[in-house]
Order: sequence, then C-alpha cells, then structure tokens
Amino acid sequence: MHTLLFYFFLTQLFLYQGNTQNDGYTIDLIHRYSPNSPFYNSSMTSEERVQRLVHHSASRYHRHTKSLVANYLDTNIIPGDGDYLIKIAIGRPPVEMYAIADTGSDLIWVQCESCDICDAQNNAAYFDPQSSSSYKTLPCNSTICDTDPSMQCDDDTGTECEYFYTYGSGSTISAGIMGTDLLTLDTSKTNCVFGCGIVQDGSFDRNAGGLVGLGGGPLSLISQLGPTIANKFSYCLTPITSNSTSTLTLGNSPAKTGSVVIPLVTQDNPTYYAINLKAISIGQDEVDINKDIVIDSGSTLTYLDKSDYTRLEALVKASIPEEPIDNPPQGFKICFEKKKEVKISFKMDFKLNGGDVILVDSNFMIEFDKYVCLGIVPSEEEGDPMILGNIAQVNFEVEFDLKGKTVSFTPTICSQNHGASLA
Repeated sequence: MHTLLFYFFLTQLFLYQGNTQNDGYTIDLIHRYSPNSPFYNSSMTSEERVQRLVHHSASRYHRHTKSLVANYLDTNIIPGDGDYLIKIAIGRPPVEMYAIADTGSDLIWVQCESCDICDAQNNAAYFDPQSSSSYKTLPCNSTICDTDPSMQCDDDTGTECEYFYTYGSGSTISAGIMGTDLLTLDTSKTNCVFGCGIVQDGSFDRNAGGLVGLGGGPLSLISQLGPTIANKFSYCLTPITSNSTSTLTLGNSPAKTGSVVIPLVTQDNPTYYAINLKAISIGQDEVDINKDIVIDSGSTLTYLDKSDYTRLEALVKASIPEEPIDNPPQGFKICFEKKKEVKISFKMDFKLNGGDVILVDSNFMIEFDKYVCLGIVPSEEEGDPMILGNIAQVNFEVEFDLKGKTVSFTPTICSQNHGASLA
C-alpha cells in the first residue's frame, strides 16, 4: 500500500516538468477550419464551413442536453464535435498528433497502435506505448482507478486500470488502459495520466488522434496540472475569418484591464463551467432570464431557453429596419438579406451575476455572402440547458480560475500579439 501511495505521490509531484512557475505559457488553439488545421479543405466555401459548424453545434448541443439533464457520469460530448484543436506530442520519443481541446470533457486519451477496434485516422499518428521509454500503466488499485466510476481493474492482468467512456447517447465509445507518460505542449513537458485507447467505435473525427479535456473534473489537463499553473487557464478566440490563430494559455495570463469577473455556479457534474445569466438587453429593452448558462468552447452557436429566445428575437427584429428572409439556412431561426439598409448598429449586454459583458455584432451575427444570421438560437425544449457558444466569446480573453471558482471576460483583440486589451 505504501508503494502505491508513493507512486501516486510521485505522479502528482512530477505532473509538470517544464515551466515550474505560475506564469502561464501559451500554445496555438487551432480552429478546425483554419488553414493551419488538418481539417482544412481549400475547396470549401466560407458558407459551407459555417454550415458545417452549425451542424456540429446542433449535434453537440443535443449531446450536451442529454449529459446535463440526465447528469450521466459516463456521458460526454463526442470529440469530433469540438471546434478547436491543439498540437501535442506524447511519449519518448515523442509522437506528434492533433487532439481536440474541449472544455466539455475531462479525460485525456489518444488512440493507440495496439487497438483492437480502431477508428481510421486520416492525418493522425497512433501512439505505441511499447515504443515509449517513459510510458507506465496505471495500477488498478491506484487512487484514480479506485474512485472513478468509468474505470476498473483489468480482469486479465489483475494489475492494470481500464477505462470505458461512452459519449452522447452511448453510440460512441473509447476504452482502453490508463497510463502515464510525457506530454509535450510546444516546448513545455508534462507527465500526465491519460487513456491509451484500444477500442474506439462510433462517430469520432478521423483527423484527430485523441482528446485533451479542459473541463473541471479531476482527470482534465487543467486539474492534473493544478497548482503548477495556479489552477488557471484561458483562451483568446479570433474570428473564424481571421488568418490569425487563437491561443490557449495554461497558468496566469498577462495582466489586463477591463476584466469582468464572474463566479462559477457549482454543478453536479464538475466538468462543465456555468455562470448565471440574469438578463440580456439591447439599448433600453431587456429580457429577464435569471438562469444558468454553460460556457462552451466547442459550440459555435449560443443556445437560450425557448421562451427567452423568443423575446430576444423580437428585440432583434425591432432593432433592424428590414424584414427577415422567409427560409433561413438550416440551423438558424432568423436571417436578413445583406443590403445597405441592413446595419447592425446595436450591441447586446449580457448581464451576468457579477458584471456585464458587452457583445458587439460579430459576437451574435454570422455573415454569409448574401445574408446575415443571428448566431443565437432556441433550445430544443423549454428548460433545456443554455450554452454560451464560441462566437459570443470571440475577442475576449476568457480566463477560468478553478481554485477561486471564477471566470473572467476581458475585451481583447486576440489576433494582436496573443491579445491586446481593448480597455
């Protein structure tokens, strides 16, 4: 028993082997449809990319709803639905791959060379644990394996810890052996606990080699790094049309002025980051809401409760001196033809429990060649969870403090030198 406790202590002690300061280090956060992404298809039009993102967003929202309403411990968002990737390397020697970075998931896992049921990967390498000199399996009676309901002792070996994760409705699974190895993010090296996937079945994205969970649960990258990054991380998202790359900072981000600090709402499922949305206003008109909304980096659109959306839509229509088109593109509820008369001159004030976050038109309207659409849509059913999508978060430094249980929004030009404060 003492040996196992010592092993676990060492795992925690050396979780972070690169920058040992709380000052953050920044890596690229790559949008799936940017030219820097392995998903990028130059033959796709900007309109086709937006339609794909809306489809991903709707699919992801459906699975968010199941997870948040039912509070399934083994239900997470399917990794292929995430909008952003990071480049990682794992093992010694390092095997490079792109992985989905997801605030809606916790577990870190990669698809391994020894997989029994493999999901075909187009541009992603497989990780071979036998070829890594630093790989170790996680004992099945370790603290992590004993306390996580998605893990158990391998019946065959009696010593290795197995994981079994289902995504969405259970039609997609990742299962394998838990282990530890060196994770490289840019030039920083971290010894982390992760899943070596040997059974991957379902709707995984074939361009990514795995998933890096950024949620609030104990197995996420953020929780594993813990005090070594001051229990903080942030991201700064650039517009979809920008040639600049978004960024992910692990640890303290550079000090900025104009931040609005909001307390996080305690959730039964610790994975998700939620805040209280009191109201949304346009000018002097206001829609009272007073409900929790989940901050999601992987969803393009923002979702409001049906009744709240209906009242907000009425304010939007009253603020634009043109009639909406009859048949908006799939996934949208209200769109307008792009004419000289159509000017989005108003802002939306998201009144949160702790301060106001002001959204400009590019945070809530999405442009096509011939029309512009509201990037806020209604939930499937009244009372379903509400989601703050990534379009609404563009050009904000969004910093999560897991120890302080807060999230801050700082207006920022994210494309300039990893973010220049607008305050």
